[in-house]
Amino acid sequence: MQNPLSMSLDHVFNPKSVVMIGASASFGKWGQMIFSNIVAGGFPGKIYPVHPREKRIFGIPAYPRVLDIPEPADLAIITTPAETVLSVMEDCGRRGTKTAVVVTSGFSETGDGGKALEKRLVGLCREKGIVLVGPNTMGILSTHSSLFATGAHTRPRPGTVAFISQSGNLGIQLIHWAERQGVGVSLFAGSGNEAMVTCSDYLQYVAGDPRTRIIILYLESMREGRRFLETVKRINRTKPVIVLKGGRTEAGRAASASHTGSMSGEVTVFRAACRQAGLLEAKVPSELLDLSAGFSSLPLPRGNRVGIVTLGGGWGVVTSDECNEKGLQVPALPGGIVEAIGRHLPSFWSKGNPVDLVGTRDPDAPLVAVEELLKSKDIDAVISLGIVGRIEYLRLLMRSAKQVDETIPPGFLEQTETFVLEYEEKYIERTAELMEIYGKPVIGVLLAKTSGGTVRPVAGRRYTPVFYETPESAVHVLAKMVEYQRVTSGKVPSA
Repeated sequence: MQNPLSMSLDHVFNPKSVVMIGASASFGKWGQMIFSNIVAGGFPGKIYPVHPREKRIFGIPAYPRVLDIPEPADLAIITTPAETVLSVMEDCGRRGTKTAVVVTSGFSETGDGGKALEKRLVGLCREKGIVLVGPNTMGILSTHSSLFATGAHTRPRPGTVAFISQSGNLGIQLIHWAERQGVGVSLFAGSGNEAMVTCSDYLQYVAGDPRTRIIILYLESMREGRRFLETVKRINRTKPVIVLKGGRTEAGRAASASHTGSMSGEVTVFRAACRQAGLLEAKVPSELLDLSAGFSSLPLPRGNRVGIVTLGGGWGVVTSDECNEKGLQVPALPGGIVEAIGRHLPSFWSKGNPVDLVGTRDPDAPLVAVEELLKSKDIDAVISLGIVGRIEYLRLLMRSAKQVDETIPPGFLEQTETFVLEYEEKYIERTAELMEIYGKPVIGVLLAKTSGGTVRPVAGRRYTPVFYETPESAVHVLAKMVEYQRVTSGKVPSA
């Protein structure tokens, strides 16, 4: 059951009205960066900028004080200096504001004086019935509410991944990467100093959020250890929780103490707790993004048996090695599959797993191979290598051809480029359809990096094709999905 604190977070992530205290038109100020993001991001609710002198900011009527706004606001966002925050919060309480995000720094992360100020702030918020996010936070965003209240103007597409980060900068970087790679996000919270709302409260909130299916955490400290573990263990049964722990080394622990004003726990204890709760641990930020793309887009595999389709033999060998080293099996193919795929390949193909397409020009061969593997009761997932991304190599070939060959007919190269682009798009669409039909994941690896990103949404489909840049990334994500499936199904112990 949600406690009242986590339940009230709905006013943070789904507010009907926002008051921006410290709103500014001065380029580069926090009040300008966040307020312009809210306005430009298309927030549909009521917006009340507060500034002591300005009459309008970005065309919106401004008010001298919070007490002057015409109605209580669901959410206040505060960027004024630390020494003013108590009086501002007093006014918010008198005006009936329900929740507040304090972006301002200068609290417990700065030493004893800041800790005392933060303690007074929390006491005031409790007295006034205001739920406090922060202080010392980079802000929050909620894509489904079109609320983008961060200093960085990153706006990922609405999706199912919630990011909760004890580092605002790292969290914003992940959100920016998510936007670039096509990962759909439900919400982001930079938890800051967690003076009132802790990581466990955010977890309880997203546990009940129907738009969140995957939870990504960056942690430097684990407050309320028992509550945190009990909460995350319960949530992880239905919504995968993936965590990156900061402060794993002595240098990292020292940096964490100066960054958020908290001390991080011993990494050995933390990892043991992760295993007990069934959490998936990431080692680096980019891994969080890879895992969020896979878990939010693909069906879970039912087992660890992998079929591999590759444009070239070497890639297949490398991917097979990676699979074996990560606990995944690459089984031999039954005769029926070999025969079906062989109808589209030269007689000298390997007739095994990995399925080496040996550079065939048959446009049907890749999809035939993928579907035949998905049909098999002996295969739980498919990794396809190099089917998408060939357009980049074609463009390099076209560039050279234009430089040296004057006999190329007008429009030929452009028609060829269009054909390859359309083929790759059809492959992506059919892959989404096949995952829906067979309920098994197909994980792609690009032949060359493209501008399309990792996640390639297909309208109207339950699952979304993904394409990583390297085989090791694809295998690692699949291995983590297998691990999660086993833990949640009770096939192996979590500790």
